[in-house]
Amino acid sequence: MVAFIVALFFIKFIRDQFEFSSINRLSYWIIPIFCCYQFIRTFRWSPLNGGLTLLILLLALAIGRYQARHTRVRLEKTGSQYFRDTLGHEVPIYKKVITAQGGRQYLYGWLAVLIIQLVLEATYLHEVLTPGKVFEEATTEVLADVLTFYRLTGASHGSWILWALTAFSSLAYTLLLARKSPLAKQALFGERKYVSVTDPEETKHSA
Repeated sequence: MVAFIVALFFIKFIRDQFEFSSINRLSYWIIPIFCCYQFIRTFRWSPLNGGLTLLILLLALAIGRYQARHTRVRLEKTGSQYFRDTLGHEVPIYKKVITAQGGRQYLYGWLAVLIIQLVLEATYLHEVLTPGKVFEEATTEVLADVLTFYRLTGASHGSWILWALTAFSSLAYTLLLARKSPLAKQALFGERKYVSVTDPEETKHSA
């Protein structure tokens, strides 16, 4: 039964990357900010730790840039309400929603972060990596992505180096996505103006 539930979470996580979902400040900011706080709280300076932090930052920037570059962003109009005009015709009321789709490139980046995490656990934290341990780590990361509160409730169980990896990779993706896409920037930084265009970023992406 547990294996079935875990499989459902894996399927949902993968399917979510190929669907357009709303960009909102809560989901895109809460994890980077929380993980940055945990990293600052648990980090202890040493030349080795400083060098590892710089390495993780560079890797996170590269992965975040790759994911953001291939993420598709668009402005959707959704209508769930309507009113009747003077002739009795139903006129839909549209709500503008900025959405994003990570696609397979986001999954590749996610997998790269997981591999880096396993390498750090084996080399820096001296953990023994068995197939069961690898599956456990992958499951934990999937649950943390699907259920935001899952990562928040595990705050007491992470090393600074793992908090750094999650903080830098998620923050890099958020900031670089906002830098690449004016629409994403509007959603992430609370700007209310929308540009009147037809899928410019998807057109640019395909070019």
